[in-house]
Amino acid sequence: MIKKILGLCAALLIISPTYAFAHGEMIRLNPAANSRVTAVPAEVSIEFDGKLQVLGNATINSITVKDDKGQVISEPVSTVDGMKITSKITSLDVTGLISVSYRIVSEDGHPVEGEYSFTVGETPVAISAYGEEASEEEVETAEENGGNLLVNGVGILILIGIVFGIVRRIKK
Repeated sequence: MIKKILGLCAALLIISPTYAFAHGEMIRLNPAANSRVTAVPAEVSIEFDGKLQVLGNATINSITVKDDKGQVISEPVSTVDGMKITSKITSLDVTGLISVSYRIVSEDGHPVEGEYSFTVGETPVAISAYGEEASEEEVETAEENGGNLLVNGVGILILIGIVFGIVRRIKK
């Protein structure tokens, strides 16, 4: 009976919701998300935690960079080198909020899409509900912690429910 419980626990760890989001995680952004730079960089790059898929000349991985007016300011074709994707900037006289959207296919075959932004020139200030200024780091940290807390909380509740059910069956 103990072997069955251990086997079930091992299976639960493998299919845990925490691990479901492990496809193509960003590990390095240049420029960094929510950062401020004085001038537009010559290129934008994102490095992921695994190699990116490449299928001949097909465009399956891309970065698109837009200015604060929604105009594309990056080349239409991005370059992939192992775990890193790069897109050259075509317009270097831009200021304001720059948005970067990406679509990649990670080494496990799953497509991953996302976006982030950075600012060229003056930094915008976030205002809290209390009328106080909040730093960009505080806003970013609050956003990141909320999602992980929910996923981990749901996973723990499911695990507790399963363990409770197993214990009840053993007592019978």
